[in-house]
Amino acid sequence: MQVSHSSEINDSSEKLWDTLRSFDGVERYLPIVSKTTVEGTGQGAKRICDVQMGSQIFQIQETLEVLDDSNHTLVVSLDDGPIQMRGMKFSFVVKNLDDEKSDLTISTNVENPDAAGMAKNLFAMIGQGLKKFHEL
Repeated sequence: MQVSHSSEINDSSEKLWDTLRSFDGVERYLPIVSKTTVEGTGQGAKRICDVQMGSQIFQIQETLEVLDDSNHTLVVSLDDGPIQMRGMKFSFVVKNLDDEKSDLTISTNVENPDAAGMAKNLFAMIGQGLKKFHEL
C-alpha cells in the first residue's frame, strides 16, 4: 500500500528544493528533531537525527539514496529508527506550481498498517513544518 502526503507551499520550488537537498538542518522545520548530523555529501550521505516525541528520546539514521536535481526528487532510506518504519524508503518530490508556489509530495510503500499511520503523521508534520519555515 502506498502512503503519500502533498503540501502546497507558498515559496518557489527552487527554495524548497534547496532546503530538502541540503539534507541538513531538519530541526529548522521538523520540531520533533532537536539536532541533525550529516556525514558525506550527495548520494550516499548519512544523516542522524536526534528525535524527541513526548518523553521518548531516540535517534533516526538515514541514507540519501537518490538525489535528482533535474527532477527535484530525493529518496531517503530509514536505516535505523522506530522498528515499524525501519527499511522504508521515503520519496520527496518538489514541483513548481508558479513563481512563488510549489507542491511537495512525500510517499512510501508500506505493508504494516501501524507503519502506514506513522508515515502519514510524519509526512504531515514535515509538510506543515516546511510550510511554516518557508512562509515566514
